[in-house]
Amino acid sequence: MTAPKVVVLGGGPAGDVAALRAAQLGAEVVLVERRDLGGTCLNRGCVPSKALLAISALANKIQRADEFGLVVQGLSFDFPKMQARKDQIVLKMRSGVEAACKRHQIKVVREQGHLEQGAVVAGDAAYPYDHLVVCVGTEPSGLPGIDMDNPRVITSDGVWTLAEIPKRLLIIGGGVIGCEFASLFAPLGSQVTVVEMLPQLLAGVDRRTAQQFQKLLEGHGVKVYLETKAEELAYRDDSVVATLTGGAVVEAETLLVAVGRSPQTSGIGLQEAGVQVSQRGHVEVDEYLRTADPRIWAAGDCIGGLQLAHLASAEAARAVENALDPVRMRPMDRTVVPNCIFTSPEIATVGLHADLAREAGHEVRIGQARFVGEAKALAEGEPEGYVQLVADAKDDRLLGATIMGPHAVELIHEVGVAISDGFTMAELGDVIHAHPTVSEVVMDAAQQGHGAAPYLS
Repeated sequence: MTAPKVVVLGGGPAGDVAALRAAQLGAEVVLVERRDLGGTCLNRGCVPSKALLAISALANKIQRADEFGLVVQGLSFDFPKMQARKDQIVLKMRSGVEAACKRHQIKVVREQGHLEQGAVVAGDAAYPYDHLVVCVGTEPSGLPGIDMDNPRVITSDGVWTLAEIPKRLLIIGGGVIGCEFASLFAPLGSQVTVVEMLPQLLAGVDRRTAQQFQKLLEGHGVKVYLETKAEELAYRDDSVVATLTGGAVVEAETLLVAVGRSPQTSGIGLQEAGVQVSQRGHVEVDEYLRTADPRIWAAGDCIGGLQLAHLASAEAARAVENALDPVRMRPMDRTVVPNCIFTSPEIATVGLHADLAREAGHEVRIGQARFVGEAKALAEGEPEGYVQLVADAKDDRLLGATIMGPHAVELIHEVGVAISDGFTMAELGDVIHAHPTVSEVVMDAAQQGHGAAPYLS
């Protein structure tokens, strides 16, 4: 029996997984990627940012060394060396992806690909397919009225090639990307200003968490303007000067535009092949990740929704499994998807936060506990933040959680598993957690929701 031919267009966290999963299932696989394997996440997003954020977090701790009884003098920063360390981590991860593709005998084509007459044309060759998986991802969006070609203006892609730490950094956009970079550069000595046109930072989290995070961010010296725009920009040889709504003037060596990302779906023949693309450029798929053409599937950021590498990978695996085993197709379930924000402190959510649960018509039960009462968090010098659990008051089933504080992006998975397994808040509170650990705050929050937390109720 001839192996099915699968072509994957795009080699990011969706495309890489699509190709590897297809090879595991016995397909003959071609992976077309115009840049480096690993896509934005590995090369220009998740991985390099976490490498630099780890350094920034260490710097923040060292700056507070006196609190721990440590004497540290003369802290300084070698930014080129930080960038070099980041590059080494990226290279190691990318080499792992390349090795996996080689191990699974995936043909990797390093060219721009486009659809043409039932094949993907890349370079001088055409690759016909039984199934095509479109995983072309997104790219940073610019803003009308801003000279995006000015050397003082960068997007998130430009951070990785900065030669020095900006003394003054103006960030337009207070979403996840903007807030993560504010958390990155403030401990490195940058005077950071964040300008956001919406009424709160981090629009995807509940208002209480956004407000408390803003206070903590401002405590690190970051200036935040909400419901504000850069009305006028002046470009100088050594700076950009922004006049904001209300008349405030901000001058910065670097202007970082962090207003979201746009799908890379235009000009590659999708619509000509019968694939429907939304007005915003997203590939339209059904619940099985199938496009209007039954041989073409899509996954990851290019289909819209939450732009998360782990969700993209899960979607890609599901798309391939559905394509190669149509008898047992499964819809994509996005009920439990952890959303992690690597700010300082970290913020993580899963399921519905309290505001969304109420909007969905649930009578809500809240369980919450603060890290300030937990010994391990105090010992680590990170007492800020809390765990908030949300359950349906009628049957106590967990609906979601928000965690802001130490190791939040790791702790959230416990609640995700509990939601997936149908736990009630009371059942989560019955799970014995080790002491002292930061994770026991999850248990405390669940018990507090039922008035059973010994120290909180």
